[in-house]
Amino acid sequence: MSLNRKDFLRYLITGGLGACFGGASAIPKYFKENGAGLVTVKRQSLVMGSVASFEVVADSERAGYEAIRKAVDVFRSLDKKLSMYRDDSEMAVLGKSAGRTPVSISEDALEVLGFSKKISESTGGLFDVTIEPAMKSWGFRKEPGDLIKEPTHEELRKLEQLIGSEKISITGNRAYLEQKGMAVDLGGVAGGYALDKAIEEMKRSDIRAAYINFSGDIHCFGQPLDGESWKVQILDPGTGQPLQESINLQERALSTSGAYENRRENEGASWGHLLNPETARPVEPVASATAIHASAMMADAWSTASYLGAEAPGEVETIFIK
Repeated sequence: MSLNRKDFLRYLITGGLGACFGGASAIPKYFKENGAGLVTVKRQSLVMGSVASFEVVADSERAGYEAIRKAVDVFRSLDKKLSMYRDDSEMAVLGKSAGRTPVSISEDALEVLGFSKKISESTGGLFDVTIEPAMKSWGFRKEPGDLIKEPTHEELRKLEQLIGSEKISITGNRAYLEQKGMAVDLGGVAGGYALDKAIEEMKRSDIRAAYINFSGDIHCFGQPLDGESWKVQILDPGTGQPLQESINLQERALSTSGAYENRRENEGASWGHLLNPETARPVEPVASATAIHASAMMADAWSTASYLGAEAPGEVETIFIK
């Protein structure tokens, strides 16, 4: 996951989640009058290569900041296991061992890989974390300024042989990529998993409510001081303006996928980072797809899968912008 992966989304929360790196907001008048000594604490942190914005309702600033610290620790711990940008992560080691030997991985990595295999099966392969070799070929792992060339037809045919979650074997605490050259990109699921784990950790803290915006993926629990739910507005990528109707989130998570979140260019051609696993090519069937579910991991995976054309289960609410 890269910095500002979903910066096309700006989520507007009453009371302002904005670019505040610290500080507690004033307690609303009606709370003061009723003797409730709650405060809202806000902070941003760079985690897993992107920005996470936190808003916490607590009895004290100290409790709020401590809950945020614990959540940040969760993100940073998972980054060491799930990142495809770290050479020492468990996913990097898994890729280096592809076609040679199984590797031992953590319970977190096992859970994410197992979940990803199930989603791949239920979407007919439209969601597939083994897309990483194609992501590299289309230039999404290159540094700014590096020359990017579109893969040839022959290269694409070879890439197709490396894609397929059925080629991920899991036995006990060991995982194995069955073909040399395979690699895993958990960008469509790791952020949601990290949000779920961070919210679980915050619920164990001495706070009343929390909202996390992790580069456009949202998760929350409890209530803000000024209402019964967290109000979120999604931008229309075509106009750059928020949709008129806001989304009320309470104990729910939200994720949005769109091809313009991350783009590459070459000789006048431009393409987004969402690839069809069947063809190893970028596709742009809709402007964006948003998924809402109690689990951020489910929302994260199904925003991508729905964007690529998979039909989400009834428990997942989807919103499309054409």
